[in-house]
Amino acid sequence: MRTAQLLPALAMLAVFSAQAADWLYLTVPGDTLSGIGQAYLKNPKDWPKIQTANGVSVPKHLPANSRLKIPVELLKVTPAAVNVIAVKGNARFKSADGPFQPLVSGATLTGGETVLTGPGASVSYQFADKTQLTQQAASKLNFGRLASYGKTGMVSTEISLDSGRLEASAGKQLAPAGGFRVRTPIAVAGLRGTEFRLNVAEDGKTMRNEVTEGAVAVSAQGQDVQVDAGFGTYAELGKPPAPPTSLLAKPDLSALPGKLNQLPASLTWPENPAAQAWRVQLSEDANFLTLLRDDMVSQAAMELTPELPDGEYFLRVRGIDRLGLEGFNAEHAFSLSARPLPPMPQKPALGERIAQHEIELAWHAAEGAQGYLLQLAPTPEFGQSVIERRLPSISPTNESTRETLASGEWHWRIASLDAQGQPRAFSPHRAFRVQPPPAIPLLLPESEKQRVTTNPEVKLEWQAASETLAYQVQIAADPGFAQTVVDQRTPETQLTTTSKAPGNWYWRVAALGADDVSQGFSKSASWRYQPLPAQPEMPRFRLDQDGLFANWSGSAPAYRVELSRNQAFTEVIARPVVQMPEARLAKPAAGTYWLRVIALNADQQESLPSTSVQIEVPTAFKPWWLLPFMIFAP
Repeated sequence: MRTAQLLPALAMLAVFSAQAADWLYLTVPGDTLSGIGQAYLKNPKDWPKIQTANGVSVPKHLPANSRLKIPVELLKVTPAAVNVIAVKGNARFKSADGPFQPLVSGATLTGGETVLTGPGASVSYQFADKTQLTQQAASKLNFGRLASYGKTGMVSTEISLDSGRLEASAGKQLAPAGGFRVRTPIAVAGLRGTEFRLNVAEDGKTMRNEVTEGAVAVSAQGQDVQVDAGFGTYAELGKPPAPPTSLLAKPDLSALPGKLNQLPASLTWPENPAAQAWRVQLSEDANFLTLLRDDMVSQAAMELTPELPDGEYFLRVRGIDRLGLEGFNAEHAFSLSARPLPPMPQKPALGERIAQHEIELAWHAAEGAQGYLLQLAPTPEFGQSVIERRLPSISPTNESTRETLASGEWHWRIASLDAQGQPRAFSPHRAFRVQPPPAIPLLLPESEKQRVTTNPEVKLEWQAASETLAYQVQIAADPGFAQTVVDQRTPETQLTTTSKAPGNWYWRVAALGADDVSQGFSKSASWRYQPLPAQPEMPRFRLDQDGLFANWSGSAPAYRVELSRNQAFTEVIARPVVQMPEARLAKPAAGTYWLRVIALNADQQESLPSTSVQIEVPTAFKPWWLLPFMIFAP
């Protein structure tokens, strides 16, 4: 596998070797071949080779402004050290045989080193030819040949990117030996003066290259593709590079603010239908040598969190197309002055319902705040009817104040005051509701009394409670309301209900405010529904020698039997109470009588009287021999 991966690199090196045959030197007055040898050749005594190659007849008298061909292999070669100019985050390096150790700004690399960057880390380098390169997060970069050809200005650089990303702004590469080559497991990129990016996937199977200035030659599997400015390509392991494709245009950042005074903040820019994602980078320097943020986001926005310190910043954004190629950069400078930050509200919590008019508002103290500006309003716009309070800073940790507010919805927000007493940005507003529950209703005296009624309909009444939207009435067959048979809402202060059956019934009522908040039910009251007994049927009777016997149909606990001398029953001569539907009365004297029956329940409530029946008691027969005694009786 390693041999297969090295073939593209070797092929590229062969191309560069073929091109790097001779370096052209332009003579100046006073030049001699021996002097040129001392200045430029590895072995100064090799100057006769230059004489032979250029057909010079007089070595000590060279005409000015003449071009001499000097074979590259004769030139001096010295190490071309790379300077580490910026390091952010966890970056480690090691030489060919040494252990990994931290990499710091100011270090020098001479070739053979391996540099690893951790998540969120980056390293920026400057090469001998003024090329600047940034190794980005989670990348592995190997430094190969770093050579400078004496005073010629030619620099030959070879590095390997095993995984991760890099961005470069390359200096001008002088022919024939100067060049900048980046090897990857998939392909080799060679350049001469350009701005480009390389990205090797984490699995090492895909490489992407974007060129924003100049040109890059990408070689893989024996095929070369030239990628000009404004284009990009990708190559998969074991395959030749794909044809170049146009890069996405830079996004429009013109609407972004130049000054920000609050955090968190969202920096947004117009969407691009061709962009599948966006690369966003944040730096404190205009050259982006160190990156505070290097993120790929799916939306056209970058979120700035409260952890970002005040200062001057530079934002860089580019779109990412469906192939994963990243487009042209757009850059935007802005200043951040958000301190002291807004306090963090604690209570009331968002959407909280508060059952009293006195409200405690509390917040976490903001670092550096010299006081606070509190605003309360019935609407989230904080327009009219705003209550505003300037409050001193008392605690370094938690702050609070109290307000008495009317019932209803309220919104609150708070800002820190700076050293000049000026409010900074407000916290996000929070809504809450002041909603004391209505008072427990009081029952009207008549409804509160224990009642006995024969009517199945009962009117239940109570006093109105303020701030009540409805009342909840419960009726049960037991005083503990375990068997609730009615649970009804009404906007009125009374409810007419029908008794379900004879017996004791219990009821109570609660006042409901908004969202059905309540302080609970009133004390319970009761009534007894005892319907009147059924009217008995007209009694039947018979007279005999012993008395008057009557009976009738019925199932009442008791009956009263009334015998009257008149049909209006104003002259009642007998009214016995019996427990059975029959009675025996003493036989009345001869005459006309009326008999009726009234049913009685357990509470001695009376039914309607039965239909009365007329009774004729005949005169008793007397023997004739008693008649004289009766006639002359005094």
